[in-house]
Amino acid sequence: MSSRVERIAIPSKGPEGLEAPAFGQPIYAPFFTIVTVEEGEVREVEVIRNPASTLLPYRGPSLASWLKHMGVNVVVSISFPEDVISSLISWGIRPVFAMGRKVSELLEAYLSATK
Repeated sequence: MSSRVERIAIPSKGPEGLEAPAFGQPIYAPFFTIVTVEEGEVREVEVIRNPASTLLPYRGPSLASWLKHMGVNVVVSISFPEDVISSLISWGIRPVFAMGRKVSELLEAYLSATK
C-alpha cells in the first residue's frame, strides 16, 4: 500500500514558514512555503524565494515550470489570475483557493477540505 504524499506550495510574504503571512498573488509572492504532507501529516516545511517574481514576461508559465521542478502538485492561494491557473493546470499542478491570513491557515483549510 503506497502512502499519499503531496507537495503543497503556498505564496508567502516572508520566510517564516507556516507562520508567514499569506501573499495574495502567486506570481508576485516574494516567497513560497512548500509543505510536504504525507497521509494528512506535515513532514517537511521549506521556504524558497520565488524566482518568477522578478521576471517580467512569462511569469505564469515560468512559475508553473519551476514549481513542477520542485515537485509541487498543489498550489493553495488566496487568489489566482486566470493565466496562472491555466499554466499550473498545464503542468499538472492543481490550483486551490483558500482563505486565511497566514500560511498555516491556508494549509489547514486545504487539508480539512481533502479529508
